[in-house]
Amino acid sequence: MSKRTHIILWIATLLSYIGILIVYRKLPQTVPIHWDSNWEANGYADKRFMFLIGALPAILNGFFYILKDIDPRRKNYDPKTYGIIRASIVVLTIFFTWVTVVAALKVDLDFKLFVPAGLGIAFLVIGNYLPKVKNNFFMGIKNPWTLSDDSVWRKTHKAGGYFFIALGILMLPIGVIKERTYSQVVFGLLLAGVIAINVYSYILYKRDHK
Repeated sequence: MSKRTHIILWIATLLSYIGILIVYRKLPQTVPIHWDSNWEANGYADKRFMFLIGALPAILNGFFYILKDIDPRRKNYDPKTYGIIRASIVVLTIFFTWVTVVAALKVDLDFKLFVPAGLGIAFLVIGNYLPKVKNNFFMGIKNPWTLSDDSVWRKTHKAGGYFFIALGILMLPIGVIKERTYSQVVFGLLLAGVIAINVYSYILYKRDHK
């Protein structure tokens, strides 16, 4: 990630937080902080919680700065891959920060259309770069078997990349299909896939270390 991109990402987090401060007085006393599988708000918190939600993108961005420096396997961090995944997560966090604001203000927007699309795009980007993540302690699919064997790490992340891409593609049309069952199936596949990938890494490890 270039220095210019670093600066743009910090400016984006700063502007996002300033925006939260500007609209804070207009927010109702409670704001939505959780949605169900049909993208309907089912959890609320006091609007003061927005100070934390608004600061989260900047906190995450700063956290990513120190991760690679404190990781004993810091040499395995590819700057481009690490930067793209970092930017994707920070931008996604900003996106959901403002989804919360828009939902709290009851703006007439179809959340079921653009929220799953935002998630789907993030999954596609991360899935594309996940196989390029080398063995480290902070980023990627980490379990005892991937951390213990580079071959298991590579194969697990290759499979994980395909899974993220497939899931991202399935998420994109949720807002168009607008069927509760479809969104439930997609999120069910997400949970099942996470379990399956970890089981897959265990099987690989046991096969290679008989």
